[in-house]
Amino acid sequence: MNCFSIRSIAILSITVVMFATTWASHADAQLFRRSQRSQPTQPAQRSTQPATSSASQHWASSFTPNAKEKDFGAVPRASKQEFVFEFENTLEQPIYLTGVRTSCGCTKPKILTPEVKPGETAKIHAKYDTVGFKGNRKATVTVSLRRSQPRTQYGEIQFMVKGQIRQDVVFSPAEIKFEKVTSGEDQARTAKIMFAGSANWEIIDVISTNPNITVEKTELRRDSRSRRIDYQLNVKLNGNQPVGLFNDQLTLVTNDANQKQLTVGVLGNVQSILEVKPVHLGVIEKDKKIEKKLIIRSSRPFEIRSVKAGDQRIRFEESEGKKTLHILNYKLDTSEIGKISTKIEIETDDPAQPLAIVDFDVQIESETFTLNDK
Repeated sequence: MNCFSIRSIAILSITVVMFATTWASHADAQLFRRSQRSQPTQPAQRSTQPATSSASQHWASSFTPNAKEKDFGAVPRASKQEFVFEFENTLEQPIYLTGVRTSCGCTKPKILTPEVKPGETAKIHAKYDTVGFKGNRKATVTVSLRRSQPRTQYGEIQFMVKGQIRQDVVFSPAEIKFEKVTSGEDQARTAKIMFAGSANWEIIDVISTNPNITVEKTELRRDSRSRRIDYQLNVKLNGNQPVGLFNDQLTLVTNDANQKQLTVGVLGNVQSILEVKPVHLGVIEKDKKIEKKLIIRSSRPFEIRSVKAGDQRIRFEESEGKKTLHILNYKLDTSEIGKISTKIEIETDDPAQPLAIVDFDVQIESETFTLNDK
């Protein structure tokens, strides 16, 4: 056999081997793909976020909120619309508000109480955006909950926020606010309503949810050519408003056939004339002699007519004269073991605040211990 024949046979052998290898690889690939198709689909990767089962969700659905839905109704553009959803923790262990989300950017929720102990109130603040949105808008606010006892469980509670944001009515300022109002004083604020649309539009009446708030409306402008109508609201808060925070609404009744009512917020804080702090004495040993002072201040002179304690074991001395600072000396009878939780009523001659009520609590025990006790 000559050299040329040997070389041809070698080349042919190599070609056959390469073809066989390629065919085998192709057959293996086809077999692999068929086997993959015949296998069941692998489950998707589980989320790192804990899932909420219907069983574990039951405890979260047991809470009763102050409202499941807040309907702001028809509101003017640029008006401030806010609401606080609340519910009491009726469980025997703390709960944690771990997150909040909303289905619409028209509502901006915020958790005010990340940890809620038994008996305390959970609070979620919801702000309705009347500047960046218009028309009918609604949002579902979902709050994620967790409890650690008797075992770690997750749950959710949902709230609904909705309203209609009017683009043809603008309110300025965004809200009517009475800040740092002294008890007994009359205060007034003004606001402006600007309308663009029908030349016949009119505010017929203004209704307040608070009897201590009255409103007078004044028409400032009515331009039939530009169809611009402006009103001014003179809002008055009388001195009968109780001490503390308040959050109320004004309803503007109009002659608009499509939307007769608009709502705007009125809020504020009436501060006490008298300044007196609650008394929390903590734990006191039985039969220990206790003599202390209760200090009462005011921005103007006043007289204390009487001091009444809700428990006979607390005895106050009288404070005479009309002055801006009274120091009331008192004694506490610690002969009985137990807790004293009561109120102190202080009657004054100030007509703006004739009565001040002070919380008083103490725990009396047979023995008290410190960290150095063995």
